[in-house]
Amino acid sequence: MNAIAERARPSYPSPAPLRTTVAAGGWANALILLGMAAGPLLVLFGLPSGKASNLGLMLSAVFTMFWAMLAGARLIALTVHAARLRLPHTGRQALLCGLAAGVLVVLVPALIMAMTTGGGFALAAAALAAATALGLFWVSMPPWMMWVLIASGVAARWLPGSLDDATARAWLGSPLFIAVLAALLFVASASCWWWMARRPRPPGTWSTPMALALPADGRGSLEQAQQANWNSPLFAPDTPIGSALHREPQQALAIALGPGFGRASLRNVLATQGPIVAVAVFWLLLGTTAGGKTHIGLIFAPLMVLSTAFAPMIRLQTLFWRPALGLHELALLPGLPARPAPSLAAQLGRQAIARSLPALAVMAGFGLAVDAPRGYYLMLGWTCAGSLFLMSGATLLSLRSRPGRWACAALVVALILGLMATMLATMRGDPPSWLHTAWSLVLIAGVFLQGAALARLRALPHPWLQN
Repeated sequence: MNAIAERARPSYPSPAPLRTTVAAGGWANALILLGMAAGPLLVLFGLPSGKASNLGLMLSAVFTMFWAMLAGARLIALTVHAARLRLPHTGRQALLCGLAAGVLVVLVPALIMAMTTGGGFALAAAALAAATALGLFWVSMPPWMMWVLIASGVAARWLPGSLDDATARAWLGSPLFIAVLAALLFVASASCWWWMARRPRPPGTWSTPMALALPADGRGSLEQAQQANWNSPLFAPDTPIGSALHREPQQALAIALGPGFGRASLRNVLATQGPIVAVAVFWLLLGTTAGGKTHIGLIFAPLMVLSTAFAPMIRLQTLFWRPALGLHELALLPGLPARPAPSLAAQLGRQAIARSLPALAVMAGFGLAVDAPRGYYLMLGWTCAGSLFLMSGATLLSLRSRPGRWACAALVVALILGLMATMLATMRGDPPSWLHTAWSLVLIAGVFLQGAALARLRALPHPWLQN
């Protein structure tokens, strides 16, 4: 036999870590692009270069933190599962993915902002690194550490002396200080995972980092690990089963839909509203209003209210994205409503409203505690109502369409930007009248979108069968 000798191929660096990092970001990669475009757009709108640089850097840091929370959780979970499967070169791949993430979300955006807005590259890179480290620490720490941070904030208030505005501005304007802060956050995240690795038994609900409760990837690989993630008690509270389900088809449908639906219980209410209350308390302890300035937490109040309604919407998207979770079997269960399309829409709307109203009350109470302006309460309720109707209608309309899911994600990003801009304008005084008109149009658009989605579901042979 003659053996054909293959010509030696040149060795190039593998793009696999780069592809993995981009895939882990998913739709959140658009946030990085928005952050890079924020500074140049503010300059084009006529803002001075210094103010545009600072505001653009702040927006980019917020977007980078959210990207790190999502992509960081997926990369960490993927690394943990690969280590459990004893796949080769797991540590090297994790290091390469971390380097790729640093280039994509820290170095490149900082360079673009420094070139377009005239700001300092060192400050931008340090701020984006700190935002990445903060998002990574948030998904790496065990949930019980949240109460430790709140207690630390209370203890810091008792220390002698106070931090004045001039000292705070000097520290936040120092790239060295921000870089040291980022390094400490990275070390804290590594310590959390070192502590997790040394635990002799599996972690409980309050000891499971958020990274292990999210799916390892977005394409359905590692099925057993992902199934365990979706059933994690941290994000899948219990679904209490009542009696005489044959007489309650709506309750039977809610139980069949799984986590995010079902009857309300004290445990579910605490699991849903507990983080909102904890964040409000954290803002009250660490943030004060001085010199007539409004609390910055008021700007993020609508986002906190809407975050409680994401669970049922994500659950529906997941069922249609991964039918192996039981979507087809759901159509065969007995005792479900005779009109499945209106029942499905009613279940989503009922869950979104029931979850959002307590959070709305918490944020209204937070506004009273920090002496929010009068327009805050009206704008809070109006923006939350319009956003809920719009997101619910977009979710129902995008269930059977992959481009529709991307459009739904883009709509969420647009709503986040619109909500922050609206609340920022409200905090500066009486909001302009056109803002009320704009959110009224958003509410009307959400109602029409709900009607269009319901008509589309009714026209199908069955709402949740892939036919």
